Amino acid sequence: MSYTTAYDECDDQLEPHYSRTCDDETEKARIRRGAFIHKSVFATIIADPTDNAAWETAIADGKILIMPELAGTFDGGSPKMGPGYGDQKETFIGSDFKAVVKDPLYKENWGFYKSLAGKSSYHFAYCTETQVHITGKPVTVASKNPITDNIEDNVIWESDLSWFEKFTPAPHDAPDVFTTP
Repeated sequence: MSYTTAYDECDDQLEPHYSRTCDDETEKARIRRGAFIHKSVFATIIADPTDNAAWETAIADGKILIMPELAGTFDGGSPKMGPGYGDQKETFIGSDFKAVVKDPLYKENWGFYKSLAGKSSYHFAYCTETQVHITGKPVTVASKNPITDNIEDNVIWESDLSWFEKFTPAPHDAPDVFTTP
């Protein structure tokens, strides 16, 4: 009796790994800018994340909202494991990801953050120094406006964005919509 498999057990090829050269520059950290991308235009944007015209069209249509000044972090993901089979103890099924972004425009953006509450139809794009990263799945947004006891602190919006997907969002050269006012 012969058996066939629905997957290729021998597909263990790796993409090339590159070594740094003396003149390579590294990408600087911090989420500096962001965007909410409606799921109806996600396929167009992710097909070529560097296509400025596609971004501009979606922005004009109200399907993308750019956030030009943020401060934030991305946790890199927490792996989720599933059951293993055969001699494999467990299998990697993907990661839970979380980004935390801070927005300094408190009063002006109250309505925006209220409108995000409970929505599950937006992907998030976040920019580091020169790269944009776009979530492969829509994000869950939980926004808050913590008020401290320090009279010198500013009241800001702080949003926790979470999602699950197989691997971390890929870096792409950020299109001009993130750098031109």
